[in-house]
Amino acid sequence: MWPLVLCSCGMGVALLAFLPANALLGWVLVLPLAGAVLIRLLPSGYTAAHRQVALAFTLLILLLAVRLWAGYTPMSRAPFQQVVGLSAGWSGLVWIRLEFGVDGLSLWMVLLTRALMPLAVLCSWLSQQKNNQSFMRLLLVLERALLAAFTCLDLLGFYVLYESALIPMFLLIGIGGSRPRKVRAAYLLVLYTLVGSLVMLPCVLLMLSQTGSTSFELLAHESWAPARQLVLWWGLFLAFAVKVPMMPVHLWLPEAHVEASTAGSVLLAGVLLKLGTYGLLRFSLPLLPDACVYYGPFVMLLSLLGLVYASLTTLRQVDLKKVVAYSSVAHMNLVVLALFTLSDLGTTAAAFLMLAHGVVSPAMFLCVGALYDRAHSKALKYLGGAATAMPLFSIMFFLFSLANLALPLSPNFVGEFLCLSAIFGHNVWALLLACLAVILSAAYSMWAYARVVHGMPRPQVFSAMADLNRRETVTFLPLVALTLWWGLKPEIVLDQLSSGLWFWHQATQTVFEPIHWVLDIV
Repeated sequence: MWPLVLCSCGMGVALLAFLPANALLGWVLVLPLAGAVLIRLLPSGYTAAHRQVALAFTLLILLLAVRLWAGYTPMSRAPFQQVVGLSAGWSGLVWIRLEFGVDGLSLWMVLLTRALMPLAVLCSWLSQQKNNQSFMRLLLVLERALLAAFTCLDLLGFYVLYESALIPMFLLIGIGGSRPRKVRAAYLLVLYTLVGSLVMLPCVLLMLSQTGSTSFELLAHESWAPARQLVLWWGLFLAFAVKVPMMPVHLWLPEAHVEASTAGSVLLAGVLLKLGTYGLLRFSLPLLPDACVYYGPFVMLLSLLGLVYASLTTLRQVDLKKVVAYSSVAHMNLVVLALFTLSDLGTTAAAFLMLAHGVVSPAMFLCVGALYDRAHSKALKYLGGAATAMPLFSIMFFLFSLANLALPLSPNFVGEFLCLSAIFGHNVWALLLACLAVILSAAYSMWAYARVVHGMPRPQVFSAMADLNRRETVTFLPLVALTLWWGLKPEIVLDQLSSGLWFWHQATQTVFEPIHWVLDIV
């Protein structure tokens, strides 16, 4: 493994040295497909080569993404940087042009996707022996769809890429799942997401018919009639609410997490769920600000119900993976709650908590996966006393459990504190319910940790169990570093996030002041 990894790092350094800055994003978008094609060309029996090529390409693209981040200029006069275009035509009749670029929000989503992808390859290093070639190819194809979705500057293009990410995720759950119910979980994922997205497509086409384009920069400066905004808002909101997920369209997520492999859960929690909140931040708020003000109380009420419901439901779970899954539902509903305070602080806080959850929740699923590989069970009643046999694992599980409950000096603490501050400035009763959910998160995080790590070890489960090996330790270390870095120095992320979000608040004049036409409609 290591010679090929070192070779990929050398190639990455060479590309960093010689590639022009404006070509970095193009290479980041192209290389995942090149890696998937190369894995397809290798013989099916070369499982070690499939893993090594996937890891090499993911590390190479990570290096390019880091260079992309280093070259980003906050508060630039241009809203998007590193813009690349893709054009296609046929006989002068059909002409398609898509543009891809990054701002403070999409840049960090690209980095999060890139950071998690090598970890997904590493955690499936030995667990995916039967369909290894297909599994590694699907990881790279999914990476390509996610990177393109987070950087696409066209609403119709985003819709296509948003839906295309569903296909590899469906196959990853169906191929890499751990139990016979994995097919049902994969179909639930497709059913919920497709139904929500089918409502979004007519709204996108309606925007296209009125403006002649679905370019984000053009749509952001388009004036929409209030009544039309109310209709368009529902199409976008329903599609994004399913992906968050919000209550009552959240039932697919716990099932998908339980049946997915560890790599599938890492990507589902870390990146896939962020497509929903990213869509709300990128499209719903800037394009339809008046409708967001009008429907804001309804969305906040729905988020509060989902937040408290998911937190209470987590306390009665008997499956460790479902505990982490419902915890994800609660945290993502808190993101939406802060987002629809419709303030500068709320949008920045929601974006930061979204990123913090994208680090801590995958780490929790890695802990569950490491435990399942040894105990072959996720049922809490069969677990206990892991500290005796697995001290290093217990330390990792303790660290990320503290981060999950938002202990000070963790990124979740920064994100939740900012979210609660934004909610406090909007509605005190909403703040009280949100604080209740935060207290419940401490309860279920420590309860799950105590059930797994403390108590008397069960001989039939932990007697011959080894601690984390080198590969697993290497998988955890980047997440430990990010957790400590973002918890101690959150301004590194917050400055770039706020600069990108501030620009669009100013450019589209969506300062979210109270509006008078709502009273006229009522």
